[in-house]
Amino acid sequence: MLLLAGLVAAALAMPKTPSATNTDANGGSNGSNGKLSGISAPYTSLATTATPAGTPTPAPTPCCIRPLVAPTAPPVDHLGRGPTRKPGTPDPNPSTWHVIVVDGDSGAVLFNRNGYDPIAPASLTKIMTAILGIEHGNPKEHVKVNVSAKDFQDSTLMGLEPWFDVTLEDLLYGLMLPSGNDAAVAIARYVAGSEGVFVQLMNQKAAELGLKSTHFANPHGLDMPDHYSSPYDMVTMARYAMQYPLFRELAAAKSYTISESNIAYTIENLNPVLWAYPGADGVKIGFTDNSGKSIVASATRNGHRVYVAFMRSEAGLVPDTVALFDWAFSSFEWTQ
Repeated sequence: MLLLAGLVAAALAMPKTPSATNTDANGGSNGSNGKLSGISAPYTSLATTATPAGTPTPAPTPCCIRPLVAPTAPPVDHLGRGPTRKPGTPDPNPSTWHVIVVDGDSGAVLFNRNGYDPIAPASLTKIMTAILGIEHGNPKEHVKVNVSAKDFQDSTLMGLEPWFDVTLEDLLYGLMLPSGNDAAVAIARYVAGSEGVFVQLMNQKAAELGLKSTHFANPHGLDMPDHYSSPYDMVTMARYAMQYPLFRELAAAKSYTISESNIAYTIENLNPVLWAYPGADGVKIGFTDNSGKSIVASATRNGHRVYVAFMRSEAGLVPDTVALFDWAFSSFEWTQ
């Protein structure tokens, strides 16, 4: 397996227990100069806390990491001509200073307000965790669980206990639907042997995908000083991940039943947009103190996919996401 040296930043040591204040729960045109009545000032950029450029990151230890399941999906970028803006259509005015809208096929940016700036990503982080689980694992393989939900205070959980008999596929659904922080740690240990090595692998993948405003410090997204991304980078991750059929199933599933030798229960997706918007098929929501109400959302209409990503929404996930999808599909024309 090709391991890249000189990655984005050095991985930090993992915390023993997530902070109780970092609960993760349900929560172009350039519109950066749009007026936002009643919205707090823009979130302070995390760029000043980033690890200095050029600082080498140790390559993950090969003996600890499961080999890639070839072939992996190709990186995504601007892949063609984007849709055309209809004359006279106004810009949207979402209740957040950190938002981007992207055409799924071409990668063209349809709307941007500080969408390239680094900010805490909360559980949108789990998009990358799922990518690495899919690329390095066998979904049907049974995984030895060595984490307990009891170790995670005030977190969204899959509900794992060490005696659970589960597959990697079960863990991936537990990661994406109820946003299980315990599932994130279990996947990290399955793929890389430890959370620390897995975080290095996350940052390696971020570099491979060309993510300019992203650095990971954990596999679940709880707030840490050197853990950040941007709405644009999160959309890039989602576009990449949605090339995998399993990830598309994870992102769109409203529920999933775990039924193994010694457990059986159903988990529900916390993403309210799946119920609120026709054609919505993903991707991930998040919430922490620093990220606020956050989402990467995907919807398809007439064969065309649009992505919406934002952090720190004031109005809420459904109002802002629905308004941005409606704006995109009504303000642009796609040529066949």
